[in-house]
Amino acid sequence: MSVPMILTPIEAQGTDEHMQNCAAYVEAATVPPGTLIKYGTANELETATGATGATCKPTLREFNVRLETPLAPEERLGLTGDVKALGEWQLSRCVPLDSLDELNWQATVPLQSCRQLEYRYFVYVEDLSGYKQIRRWETHFKPRSLGPCSEIQCSQIDVFGITADNADLKPQVHRGWLNHEVIVQLKFNGEKMFQVHDIETFDPQHVQLKIVPVEMTAGLQVEYTKQEYGKSQLENQPTFGVPYTKGDIVIFHITVPLEKMMQQHFRLDCYTMSNELLGSANLVSSELQGSEGLLHLRIKSASDAEETLARLRLPYVIVQPYRYSPLDFKTTYAHYWPKSWPNLDVGHRGNGKSYIADAPAERENTIASFLSAHEHHADMIELDVHLTADGVPVIYHDFGLRTAPPGKQITKPDQLEYVLIKDINYELLKRLRIFSVINGRVVEYPSHNAESRPAHRIFPRLVEVLDELPKSLGIDVEIKWPQRRQGGGSEAEQTIDKNFFADRVLHQVIQHGCGRPIIFSSFDADMCTMLRFKQNIFPVMYLTQGQTKKWQPFLDLRTRTFEAAVNNAQAFELAGTAPHAEDFLGENAAQMLQQAKDLGQIAVLWGDDCNSRERVKYFRQIGATATCYDRSDLYMPDGKQEAFFKSPALMAEFAAQCRI
Repeated sequence: MSVPMILTPIEAQGTDEHMQNCAAYVEAATVPPGTLIKYGTANELETATGATGATCKPTLREFNVRLETPLAPEERLGLTGDVKALGEWQLSRCVPLDSLDELNWQATVPLQSCRQLEYRYFVYVEDLSGYKQIRRWETHFKPRSLGPCSEIQCSQIDVFGITADNADLKPQVHRGWLNHEVIVQLKFNGEKMFQVHDIETFDPQHVQLKIVPVEMTAGLQVEYTKQEYGKSQLENQPTFGVPYTKGDIVIFHITVPLEKMMQQHFRLDCYTMSNELLGSANLVSSELQGSEGLLHLRIKSASDAEETLARLRLPYVIVQPYRYSPLDFKTTYAHYWPKSWPNLDVGHRGNGKSYIADAPAERENTIASFLSAHEHHADMIELDVHLTADGVPVIYHDFGLRTAPPGKQITKPDQLEYVLIKDINYELLKRLRIFSVINGRVVEYPSHNAESRPAHRIFPRLVEVLDELPKSLGIDVEIKWPQRRQGGGSEAEQTIDKNFFADRVLHQVIQHGCGRPIIFSSFDADMCTMLRFKQNIFPVMYLTQGQTKKWQPFLDLRTRTFEAAVNNAQAFELAGTAPHAEDFLGENAAQMLQQAKDLGQIAVLWGDDCNSRERVKYFRQIGATATCYDRSDLYMPDGKQEAFFKSPALMAEFAAQCRI
């Protein structure tokens, strides 16, 4: 009888820079029955003894997968799992499938007959250097499972994205994370972006925009999102571009192989609504400095290259791969928030704000404050992360602090100095005097080094918090990044590179924070995008202040309304949003929250409007996923006996987060 051809992996040879390279695969000779073959570094084709004492013999396992829609011409289907022959969840050792037709794919892999194994499928493309980009992958909380096989050859038939756990038979598939490619986003997300010379010649209210790569290369992809409720997913560009008018939020999402990043050229083409080319502007990727910035482009007439039709101020952000270690396909919690969970209680900065009148006993954002919230049955706590000048993630709310030289007597607020955390090394930060102004009165608090009780010390390091808090206490890790205001200016200066900031925080959370409920959040939409595409372990939610009367609006249109935040979360596959509670005091509050739920998103409400027993109860009733408020000791709902995650069964679900 004929025996299927077997694909054998060749381990990638390369430097650390190329550690993400997927192994190339070569065709081995036809294998006579009974022949033992070494499969890479694995022992799947060696006879072994199973757990029950039975003999495990080599078996050819045939994986058959059916797609619901055909792949793009450049896309392939891959297979990975928890045994060596399937790559042990590593992209660099994955198994490629062969296409039987446009919807059916197949691979034959030698495996031990008595072995229980787990596996997943994913869609990828390969660039010119042989590196694979994960386009889409199966993201079920539990991987597929395959039992022992007693036959010489066994066959498995699957549908991509659908497992036995899919009660609704809807595919559970999400975009991958970055490995050896970068994302460039060009953002039409402001109010005054075009400066037009002649409105009759170029009308920015009625134009179609398209990003065109000048050099085409494998692994390069241009997509866009035009953010409208329920229709914000990334997709390919129309032939004559994306219709745009003032107030629209249109973001071009460009994936570029890492090696091509500094060599790639693009062109922005502008069309009339009747599909006539008006003009173009050239973009050179080498002009994209740092992680973010502002391009100043001249749109030149299509009929006269010397004529400038308009000037464009175009913000951009660059998302680099997570720099510390490769991630894998083992599992993901990026969208893990079961509908069976109750409304959760989240302690704001621990047990609440403390630099105010009638403050709690513990200072905010200290280990003592976090533990106090947990003692009063908070399910999670929210904390704020900054990076010091020497790259240490520390916990504190404001971007800076009021201080004064040692020994100087302070009686008036104008005697205080204001310094930014990003400008201070951690050892100096621990020595600084700390002041607050409460109702016009200057109050001094113990510095970190002056506080004798470790749990009460200000500026705890993120790693200390992760190590000290019980695993049963969930954590909302808010990344602090200053926002530009609509009326001009910024919340604070920031000179630290955004990718560096994100990687430093991610590294500590991955190393020390796994095994517990953790979610990332940020007021900065681009930081949320970074956290989403740099990793596949933790969920990310977009934190917004919405249509508030309390503060000046931010410049980014995505921050202005709850619907805009929901749209942005849908575009980049965030877990959901953390909107300001002020938006949910009207009659349509429950309907607004339902709109988020209809898209599979969570909504964690926060703000002073949450700070009463009545409000906590109200937000629970209208359907908030969680409510973040001060003073768990005062406002925790009556009758709550313990925090939700104080359950061994629940905590066991988070054990797979830990990769180390």
